[in-house]
Amino acid sequence: MTRILPASEVKSHFYKLIDGVAIGDEVIVTKNGKPTVAMLSAQELSSLKETLDVLSDPELMRQIRAGEKQIREGRRLLTFEEVFGEPLVPPKKSRSRRRRR
Repeated sequence: MTRILPASEVKSHFYKLIDGVAIGDEVIVTKNGKPTVAMLSAQELSSLKETLDVLSDPELMRQIRAGEKQIREGRRLLTFEEVFGEPLVPPKKSRSRRRRR
């Protein structure tokens, strides 16, 4: 959820807002009624930066478009093993183990 708040309200509820941002909320901070800064989670910022890196790489975008065209045309695609020379191993699920007393 995106909230638009004046800086004075952000200042008084800063730590509460941080908790919300950490779980996906976004806050637009206004100063004198104009949007000035945005608060978003570090994970969301990282994701946006990665997306911008991909979108700004012309060669990578060409490859993505070529792959999408192959999919639309129903052409055979390479497997993970064919590309990387090793099988794809799914990550192990971590289990929370409790000790019995």
